[in-house]
This record gives sequence, C-alpha cells and structure tokens, in this order.
Amino acid sequence: MKPRRFQTRVIAVMIAVVAAAQLATFAVVTLSTQRAVSSRLQQELEVGQRVWEQFQESRSEQLLASASVLADDYGFRAAVASGDIPTLRSALDNHGTRIGADLAWQFSPEGRWQASANDMAQPSSEVVTRLMAQAREDGIALQTVVARDALYLVVMLPVMAPEPVGWLAVGRRYDDALARQFHRLTGLEAAFVTNGAATTQVHASTLPVDERAALSAAATVGDAALREINVGQSHYLSTSHPLAGDGDARVVLLDSYDRAFAPYRTLRSRILMLSGLATLLAVVMAVALGRGISRPVSRLAQAARRIQAGDYTQAAVPGGSREMEELAGAFDRMQSDIAAREERILHQAHHDGLTGLPNRSHAYNRLQAAIQEGGDVAVLVMDINRFKEINDTLGHDFGDQVLREVARRLRSMLDPAHLVARLGGDEFMVLLDGLSGDAALRQAQALWEGLKQPLDLPSTRVSVEGSVGLACHPRHGHDPDTLLRRADIALYDAKAAHGGVAVYEPGRDELHLRQLQLMTDLRQAIRGGQLELKFQPKLDAASARVQHVEALVRWRHPTLGMVAPDEFIPLAERSGFIHELTRFVLDQALSCNAAWRSDGMDLGLAVNLSAMDLLDADLPDYIEQRLALHGVPAARVILEVTESALMQDIEYALRMLHRLKGCGVRLAIDDFGTGYSSLAQLKRMPVDELKIDKSFVMQLEEGSDDAVIVRSTIELGHNMGLSVIAEGVENDHALALLRRYRCDMVQGYLFSAPLGSADLIDWCRRRAPATATATDALSLESDA
Repeated sequence: MKPRRFQTRVIAVMIAVVAAAQLATFAVVTLSTQRAVSSRLQQELEVGQRVWEQFQESRSEQLLASASVLADDYGFRAAVASGDIPTLRSALDNHGTRIGADLAWQFSPEGRWQASANDMAQPSSEVVTRLMAQAREDGIALQTVVARDALYLVVMLPVMAPEPVGWLAVGRRYDDALARQFHRLTGLEAAFVTNGAATTQVHASTLPVDERAALSAAATVGDAALREINVGQSHYLSTSHPLAGDGDARVVLLDSYDRAFAPYRTLRSRILMLSGLATLLAVVMAVALGRGISRPVSRLAQAARRIQAGDYTQAAVPGGSREMEELAGAFDRMQSDIAAREERILHQAHHDGLTGLPNRSHAYNRLQAAIQEGGDVAVLVMDINRFKEINDTLGHDFGDQVLREVARRLRSMLDPAHLVARLGGDEFMVLLDGLSGDAALRQAQALWEGLKQPLDLPSTRVSVEGSVGLACHPRHGHDPDTLLRRADIALYDAKAAHGGVAVYEPGRDELHLRQLQLMTDLRQAIRGGQLELKFQPKLDAASARVQHVEALVRWRHPTLGMVAPDEFIPLAERSGFIHELTRFVLDQALSCNAAWRSDGMDLGLAVNLSAMDLLDADLPDYIEQRLALHGVPAARVILEVTESALMQDIEYALRMLHRLKGCGVRLAIDDFGTGYSSLAQLKRMPVDELKIDKSFVMQLEEGSDDAVIVRSTIELGHNMGLSVIAEGVENDHALALLRRYRCDMVQGYLFSAPLGSADLIDWCRRRAPATATATDALSLESDA
C-alpha cells in the first residue's frame, strides 16, 4: 500500500504544483493586463491633458484676437465713446454676434458696468473686481467666470480712442458642445466644474445626466493627481486641470476602465478555463504548460513596459499557446490604437478640422522658425468679404463648403514651400518664405485675383471676394506677434478700402506711437528730473570686498511709470539723444563718486558707453573736463563698451579707445563673448578689463558649455594681463565656480540689486563687518 500511497502523494503533489503554477500564471496575466490598461489610461489622460492645454491656449488666443478686433473696430469705439446705452447694447449685440461671442459686457473706465449683449444680466461685483484687478495690472485680463450658472472664458481689454474710454469683456461658454468637441478629438469624457465650500457643481459635460449628479458628489474632482473614481455605475481614471484665471473652475478628464477592460474579459475567461483543465493533466503537461505560459507572459510584461514608455515600434511576440497569441494580438492592437490615436491627436492639435489646413498654433510656430532663419518672410492675412451674409442666407453647411474650396484654391495657387493656414472663422494666413517687398505684393495680388474667380461647389458656383493684409520681415517686424498684428492692421485697412491688398504702413500701431512719445519725452526727461542713477556693486571675488560700482540710469516717466533701459536707450540712439544722455550719466555719476570720496569711501566707478558714443569726437575732452571739475582720479573711472559696438567699425573704434585711454581712465569690454571679436583684434585694443556676458554666468554649472567658455575667457584675460569681471552672478554655486576659476571681480543680484547713492553707502557700511569676517574665513580655509 505504501508505494501506492507514495504514488498518490506524488501525483497529488504534482497536481498541486501544476495548479499553483496555473494560478500564478493567471495572476501574472491579470496583473500585466491591469498594468497595461492602467498605463494606457494614464497615457491617454496625459496626452489628453496636453491636448487640452493646446486646445485651451488656441481658444484663448482666438478669443483674445476676436476681442481685440472688436475693441479696435472704429464703429464700436465710437459707440463706447458716445456713452449712449442703447447704442452700446446694439453695438455689443451686432459685434458680439460677428465674432461668435456668447457673452459681452462693456464697462466704464472706472469699471462700472454699462451694457451687455443679448440682454445678459449685469455681472456680479466679485467677477468685475477680479477682472478689473488683473486688467489694470497686466493690461488685459483672461479669466474663467460664472454667470447665470454657466462657465465662461472671458477676456477683458481696454477700448482706446486713443485714450482709454472703457473696458470690453468678451466671453465664450464652456458648454456641452465644447465638451463633445474635445471628446471627439481625444476620446475622453470631459466635465467643466466649479468647487464650492462643500459641493462641486457640474456646468457642462459629455457624461449622462445621472452620472453628472454622481460626479458632483465625488470628493476628488478638484484634485490634479490621477485618481480612480466611481461615477454612478462606471469606473474611471480621472485628472483635472484648472481653467484660465480661476483655481475653483476646472476641467475634469475621465477615461473609462470599463471600456479599456472590455477586450480582455473574454480572454481572461479562456485563460481560466485552460488553467482549470491544465490542473488535471499529467506532470509533464503541467511542466510544459508552465514553460509555455511563463515565458510569453514575461514578454508581454516587457511589451507593456515599452508601451508605457511610449515605444510603439516593436510588436509583442510571446509564442506559446493560441490564447497567449491572442493576448499578444490584443497588446499589438492596443499598441497600434494608442500610436494611431496619439498621431491623430497631435495632427488635429495642429490642423484645422474643416479645411485640413494648419491652424493658428502651427502657423505661428512656422512663422517663428522662418524668422529665426533670418531671411525674408512675408505674412498675408486674408478673409472673405461678407462671409457672414453667406452663412446667414445660405446656411453654415454652404459656408463650410466655401471655406473648404477657398482653402483648396489658395493651396493650388502657391508653391508647396509656402504655407497656407486657417486662423479661424473666415480668416486665412499665407506664409511666403523667401519673399518680401514687391515680390510678396505681387503674390498677394495674384492670390486676391485668383480668389475672385468663381468657386465650383458641389451644388453650385459662387463668386466671393477677399481682403488681404501684408506685412514683411524684417521690414515690418522681427517677431511673429508683431508681424501678425501688423498684417491684421493692414487687413483692416484693405477692408476699409472695400477690398484689395494693403501693405502695413509704419506708425499704424500703438507701439510705434509709444516709441514716438518716448523719443519726444526723453528730451524733457533730464530737465524734468525724471532720470535717476542706480549703482550696482562689483566685488572682489576672493575677498568679497566692494571694489567698483556700475552706474545704471533709470527713467520714471510721469504718466507711463518706470520705462526699462532696454526700451528707451535704443530710442535715444535712434533719435541722436544718446550723446546728451551719456554726458548726463557721466556728470551725475562723477558727482556721486566725489561725494563718496569726501565721505571716506573710495570706490571705482564704471559707466557704460553706447556704440553711438564712440562716434562723439568731443567725448574725451568732456570726460577730462568732468574729471577735473569733480576731482575724481581718472584711474578710478572705468568706461565699459560692448563687444558688439566695437565690432561695428573696428578701426574707428580703436582710434577712439586710444583717445579715451589717453584721458587716464580704464577701459573694459562689456558683454564679452557675444560680439565675435578675434584674438588679433583683442590684443590691439587698449583695454584693462573683460566683462563676461551674464548669459554665460546666470546658469553656470560645472562641466557645462558655459563653464568651458567662462573658464577659457578668464584664462585668456589673465594671459593677456587683463582683469576679468563676471556679471549676472545670482547664486552661491556660480560664485564658488568663479572663485575656483580665479575670476577677479563679480557682480549680480546675489550681492545687491542696483541701489540709489545713499542706499549704496549704507549697504557698503553694513557689509563691511561681514566682509571682514568672510575674508578671515577664506584666509583660514586657504591656510588649511
């Protein structure tokens, strides 16, 4: 009986082993499936979140552009300036409908509500306060607001005529249609909600009504992290993203576990059945099945990890049984679906769904890239005259046919190297890379003439006309925003002339007017006491003692407030006022330095010279006269000239540098490393210091390209007998590296922002004891 009992025990043990192996296999398959599904949902939500951000950004840009068009409209500005409420309401109704706004409010310059479009109620004081606060601070406001239990994306901007005559707020609603549009784009469920003190209100969603109520009761809808939530009978993985300008308003994105697990339920049942049968088989079959399942599962797990990492190039090849082949097929189909969906989403995020043309975001990026290449670029912005009448009289479907045919016509008339994009509504953009001036104008006129030819639609032939605005790089602007804005200005000039092609005319935008005002006011700034000097310390890198200060001019405009030096100094150069400005800075800085010296504080003084100052033949004589008047030793004055200024006319610059050096002052090359000077030119210059440009210093890290440049510059300067100063030092790590590289002096916000004369003296005196202590510590460290 014992052998039989042993055999039974062996069989029982082997059956138990096989059963345990099958259970383990099933558990591994289930776990891998769960991980794959979770990874898939997580990736879809991450992609959806990125698409939402681009979707929201595009929507915000379109709303801002539409509101800007309305705010700049002559008729609307006239209505606002008139202050007549019925006129304002009529203007808001007409213009709001024209730009597709769901909400339009008009406020007085003080923020008092005056009129609404479509009889919309007066906004709450809380909404007005938030909008006005941001608009007054930033010039415009972009926020999400609640009005009549609905969510709106609202932009507020001033109405200028030419002074501010009021504020315009235009909004578009977050509604079910928008949620469904996003669902069609990504396949994700979406809900627009606001979080109250105790409850969550769902304003719009793709979810059924009963699930919306369940979502309102969920406690995690305001959490930005990925979370599993139950909404009614459905199980979702969710995340949320704040809407513009309001932390309480969010978009909740949900991806269904039930939908994702559906392909695997049948497969799981088959595996369970196989596992049950395999438990009854012999030991040899158990071992074979164990090997036949464990290895394919491992390969499937690896495939799941590749999919999670975003690698969709390799197919899952598990081998083994038919069921495992089916599982591998399911993985491959899931991988292909994810790759295709992501590619489709990315394509749709950059292209217009109606015409197939690139959208505003894509066109903007192409324009930016073309500008960065430095060649000629022309931007055409065009729209269809009286397109609203086509939509209103013949229907939106007919209008869509017209838009598609116009898009096809424009593409057919242009070289493939040029770009045609739809900016929104009936507005198109054409990017002519490599064309400018007359060539671009001829191309624009050819497009305008071609657009006048009858369009062959499926149901009829129709004739349309357009208006075209043209702006060229670099003549009309050096960045995409400027070119697009100026092409828009030209477009409205063309529309004002009842069609045709218009080229942007300088002086047609507020920026140009501001520059004209600044150039005019700058001449009064010195006499009006609007200019003031600030001084930023330059410290010895080793001892941390203040050696020099750099004089920096600031302009406090009586109406515009602080005007940045980067704005008014180029204007001073263009207007020829830079010579007077430089002499003012020199005289005031030397006067302050003389006062410091009489107070017992001997500080070197650095003053910046413009490229235009090198053309001032009388500048050396003026410097000698001011030095003698204020009693400041010439050796304590450093004149800083940018490397790029010296490279404009190297021979003339060298002659002027020698004349300045003859005054006894020290000379420094500012922003060194950005002007492409050669060593042969550098050794001819009578300079004493090299000042490394802050772009190499602000993000200085050991082993980086910046570190190589900085270290090489310091060694080059020392080998040529020059002192080396690093500006833009903003952290201790950069300071430590500069000390290790034996940089002579450092300057930056790590030590101090630019200070007034009195504040500088106080700062130096407060720093003196700490500097002594730090110097002793550095000495001890060096001795050690």
